Amino acid sequence: MAAETELRPMGSKGTESSVDPAVKAQRRLELKRRRQEQVRYLKTHRSKLEKVAQKCVNQVLLQLPPDPYEALLFQLSAHVKASGLFFSTLRVLPGGPESLVCEVVCIARAAEVMVHRAVLPRAMVARGLAALAAEVPVSAGEEAAEPQPMSLEEAEALDTAAVVPRLSAAIGSLLEGLNVLDFQEIYRRLSMAIPPPEDGSAEAATLLQGVLAGELLEAAGRLMDCSAREALRAGILEYGGVDDEQEEIAVSQPLTCQQDLEVWQHLWPDLCFPVLQGGTERRGFFLGVTLWAPNLADAKAAVDSADWTLELVDEAAEAARLVAMEDVDIANMDEDEAPEPEPHEFCPAMNAVPRAVELGLGLVAKAGGSGAVPAGEDFAAALAQLRQSIATALPQYVANEQKMDDRDSGELMERMKQTSEARMEALRNLEATADVESDEESVESEKIPNLLIHESQQRRSIYFILHCDADAAYNKEENTYCFAEGEPLKSQADLIDYYAELCQKEPLLRCLIAPLSPSDPELNAGLSELREKLPAGVSIVDEAYTEPEEENNLEDMDIEALQESTEALLTEREGIGRLRSFRDSALECVNQRIKLLKSTHGDGSLAIAQLGAQGVYDLSQAVDMRLAFGASIDMALAFPDSSRRFLLPKSADAKDIEEMLMPFDNRLRSMLLTAYRHKKPTDKRKASKDLNILQFREGLRRIGYKHTDDYAELIFNFLDQSKNGSISPSEFQLIELVDGPGSLQDLDELRIWLCEWKARRMEAAQKKAQQEAQEAAQEGQEEGVDEEANKQQEKAMAKEKKVSPLLELWRYMDRDDSGEASFAEFRWALRKARHPAGLNPDKGPALSLFMCLDIQVDGSVVAGEFFCLNILSAYFQLQRVARVKEFLKERFGNLKAAFKYMDDDKSGSLTTNEWMDFMMGPSGYPDVEDIKVCFIFIDKDFSGQLTSKEFEFLDNFDGRDFVADVKALRDHMVQKYENLEDAYVAFEQKLAPPDMGGIEVSKLSEKKRKRREGRGLSGQDFGNACRLMGFRGRYDARLYFNFIDAAHIGHITKNEFLQLGKLGAVEALHESSERMRNAIGTLKNFVLKEADVEEPDECQSDEKWRWAAVHKACRDATHDDLDLMEPPSA
Repeated sequence: MAAETELRPMGSKGTESSVDPAVKAQRRLELKRRRQEQVRYLKTHRSKLEKVAQKCVNQVLLQLPPDPYEALLFQLSAHVKASGLFFSTLRVLPGGPESLVCEVVCIARAAEVMVHRAVLPRAMVARGLAALAAEVPVSAGEEAAEPQPMSLEEAEALDTAAVVPRLSAAIGSLLEGLNVLDFQEIYRRLSMAIPPPEDGSAEAATLLQGVLAGELLEAAGRLMDCSAREALRAGILEYGGVDDEQEEIAVSQPLTCQQDLEVWQHLWPDLCFPVLQGGTERRGFFLGVTLWAPNLADAKAAVDSADWTLELVDEAAEAARLVAMEDVDIANMDEDEAPEPEPHEFCPAMNAVPRAVELGLGLVAKAGGSGAVPAGEDFAAALAQLRQSIATALPQYVANEQKMDDRDSGELMERMKQTSEARMEALRNLEATADVESDEESVESEKIPNLLIHESQQRRSIYFILHCDADAAYNKEENTYCFAEGEPLKSQADLIDYYAELCQKEPLLRCLIAPLSPSDPELNAGLSELREKLPAGVSIVDEAYTEPEEENNLEDMDIEALQESTEALLTEREGIGRLRSFRDSALECVNQRIKLLKSTHGDGSLAIAQLGAQGVYDLSQAVDMRLAFGASIDMALAFPDSSRRFLLPKSADAKDIEEMLMPFDNRLRSMLLTAYRHKKPTDKRKASKDLNILQFREGLRRIGYKHTDDYAELIFNFLDQSKNGSISPSEFQLIELVDGPGSLQDLDELRIWLCEWKARRMEAAQKKAQQEAQEAAQEGQEEGVDEEANKQQEKAMAKEKKVSPLLELWRYMDRDDSGEASFAEFRWALRKARHPAGLNPDKGPALSLFMCLDIQVDGSVVAGEFFCLNILSAYFQLQRVARVKEFLKERFGNLKAAFKYMDDDKSGSLTTNEWMDFMMGPSGYPDVEDIKVCFIFIDKDFSGQLTSKEFEFLDNFDGRDFVADVKALRDHMVQKYENLEDAYVAFEQKLAPPDMGGIEVSKLSEKKRKRREGRGLSGQDFGNACRLMGFRGRYDARLYFNFIDAAHIGHITKNEFLQLGKLGAVEALHESSERMRNAIGTLKNFVLKEADVEEPDECQSDEKWRWAAVHKACRDATHDDLDLMEPPSA
């Protein structure tokens, strides 16, 4: 009833029944409106309040303070942003004959403090206060006249002593008790305190308002220990009612650490220089210059400057990077294995602003900066003229732009795709011969080169802007456009087609300003149609936003109706920017944005629709406002624009432009240095969009995955390909490509392919050597020299033949000699070797192989794991031998009968050709590799022929017994030589064990060791060494050699020998593979079928979006939990 009492008209003493029915109805409507407001408020802020409270409680529990209640209050106060920070007074003091001093006094936690001191020009202040009423001096005995405003000339004539009290009276207590972030109220009070003159010349008052606003922003920033830009962001978020989810579309991205520099590299304002004047004051062409343009290779030559140096944010880091990249062919690397850019690479030069000014003015001068658009407002001819001037001044830049356009074209992509498919087909059919392409050639010749970071930054760094000023060309009565007298009239549709044709013909035309008139009744529909017809990279910027004369009370609108109208407006104006003038006060623009945010309860969609997300800031019409540019630049950097452009005034004087842009230059330097000094964000909630192990595990649990305890850590360790302790959305989606590790057969097929690859390379090398020998003979070289060269080549070929193909692949993988390889390095090595899994755009086959080798399931393969491929392949080859044995027994009953049948000539032996012809011919055995492996395995004497004795051995062969015998051999070696490494040295040096008359390996002289070191072991060496150490197994020692020599090159190195210590790898692989398959299966089923995640607005052709959605759901479910912010310490 209290609310009802308040609503009664003043002086009403009647009963409830005597109240006018209209008043009662109004009262009910008011109560209903208030209840609706309360419901909206609860819906908007309840979740946010709960999150903040929970975050503070978690922090207190982590700290374990003596007084938890006091600590909780302190934590809560930190989230109240600027609560307790208020303006007190603005003290105005004389500073000199031509200046005043304004001290900003604030109240911080109930204590007064002077936070900012500003020096203001006397003349500027005096002119700005001209409209204020002033006491008119009177003589004695005369009555005081009414205070009167004065002219600008009279105001400017006032001395400092007269101006100080006028300013003090206007603003001294103006902001007392006002929150430092309440920019709406600050703007309202400043506008009332400093009114414009009645004659309509508001420039002086607006300038003073802008200057004072800038000083107040600086004071707010200092009080909050941040910059004025950050204070603006905080005020918009606080008083616009914006929650965390809407922050990205309500204000600009934060810039507090190195992580944010990557986001900001393309968000810095571009400088736009007028180059060709059109038929109206505003119409014409501008030359856009980004802050990356000074980094262009031909920038220095374009300005003919002897002193062209760029100040880098970290000179030492750049020098170290250049040294490290000297031997790296980054342009031909795969995208996912190229080195990550260093943080300093995301920073433009510290002196980028003056250098961009110098470059821009130099290019304008060469393009005819004092010229005009060709007669008849021929925009096409103007663009041709500009293109020619840029091509002359920056030939390398124009050529690179053309290459970039070709790279992005659909035709090039289609051609690359066709080439790749043809190559894959050739590889499948084994048609790729050794002399098709030398091993030194990069297979990336058919791959689109990577877009390097500096290429991305410098792309479109010089471009054209057309300010159409279509409003001046619009005929409202006929609804047509005409840019020059005598030119044909254009309808809106004709004009849109004309703009589209201009942009298609000139790729450097990147922005159209005011392309249609605000008076056009179909403005929004026309802009939307223009957006559809223009290339994606061209910006469309409409005239400045003006608030409607009859302001709608959006807060009273139904929420659903408001959302529908906002969505409709967003659809119409999607991708349309706004022209903004620096003549408007920064706080005026901020006031517009906060109003729109408040009207939609913090939803930034309406603000984006009305104000645009691409800002063009017109400095050319506000030269006299340069004293207030600082606040306006802070405002531009605080708004959520995806692109920012500063339209500069006409001037050939670089110093004048640099002086005008000095506030921007200072802010750029400060922002870069501040961000670069901090490696990590101070706000943990925004520390990373990736998931650490705790967030991944708990996030999956909270959104419903039932197997987190079993598999979460296993999956995380595998997916953390970057080894940074977190999983990105792209890393998480890797799991979609596979069902689990490959099989032993997959690994053995990789071994087969590598052996064939090495054979092709050897054949190619031999052909090349023969060709060189023939050429040398034709040139008449001496016979002795030629023979010596042949001997050296033969020696090198024999040595190369002994190198395992596995070792060669590992050298490709471990290019940095780190001893381990990531999946990206493994895939690059396969592609370098031209393996089908490496050339396949689908990463799945390569990933399956990688998972087989990653026995520890930690996302990388170390040398020991990789060379397990040898022993794993050897195990599978035993299965191949067993299959052939069973086939022959089933066909002939026993192996003796099989041999007699195959030995047609009764020679008592089978050659390789006889064996292959029989097995592949009449018998029709399906797998040729089984046949080859079986022959090599039982050919104990390496003669290339199978005797009846060797063949009959197969009859009694049992794979399990054989493996047990190999293990016994390993154990005997360890018993005799203490470890396998010493055993290998003893085998290589032909040493008997110490207990059998030999010497210990450690006592072997260095000279004697080096005599045979690195030679490896042949089958005969291995058999002799086994006899020397007294091992007597059930099988011939040469069979053990064949087992270890899985690549069948007749020679084993130390790496292969040491695989005897990995005989348990098959069991380990089977166990890890089974567990990983179960993990992947359960996670896939959850992501694709069970997870309740938000669907994207646009219709999707497949379910791939669900992976990113689940990753985001895990992040949303855990990002406010402080216990999960940091991964567990080691």
